[in-house]
Amino acid sequence: MTRPLIMLALCGFWASAAAAQTPAESGPGRGPGGPPARLFISPSGEPFRDGDGLAAWFAGADHDADTLLTGPEFEADAERFFAVVDTDGDGVIDGFESQTYERQIAPEITRMGETRPDGAGPGGRPGADGERPRRPMLGFGRGKPEPGVQRQGAARYGLLNEPHPVRGADADLSGRVSKIEWRNAAARRFDLLDLDGDGVLTLDTLPPLPGARPPR
Repeated sequence: MTRPLIMLALCGFWASAAAAQTPAESGPGRGPGGPPARLFISPSGEPFRDGDGLAAWFAGADHDADTLLTGPEFEADAERFFAVVDTDGDGVIDGFESQTYERQIAPEITRMGETRPDGAGPGGRPGADGERPRRPMLGFGRGKPEPGVQRQGAARYGLLNEPHPVRGADADLSGRVSKIEWRNAAARRFDLLDLDGDGVLTLDTLPPLPGARPPR
């Protein structure tokens, strides 16, 4: 009787140990107990990693909650995030703060090994010709990239084809982003998203995210 009881107890222990070793992964970009959550990076560069990030960003920026995002609301949201990146509060995002942004706030924009949101595979592995993707560059572009052009950096996760939202605001290429440059960048970004030029953005008129399936 003793031996069967011992074997039964051991089987229970092994089953418990196996279950403890195979929990669903969690952490940045993942929902508990489910598949990887879709990372969204706002036009100003703020990452949203849980749930519907696009809707969460829009709701937070839509200050009066009327489902219409105006230019002033868009720019106010951009200035709010400027204060997050400008850690010393001196009104300028310097090179060190820009590095902190890309290393701690939105490290996904420089991780070349990350799987792209369209599921096409890791961006950092060599392609068929052995060439590795280039590091994120500066620049602005509308939400839909040209055919055959692979997005880089933050552009893989956002509405605009802009690889580095913080450095992309550095208009004079000084390595520092002033509040004026940031405001000007926010105004340009709003204009790029306001495709019909009516001065407001709505969720259903925003360009599709990279990898999103077109509506049937």
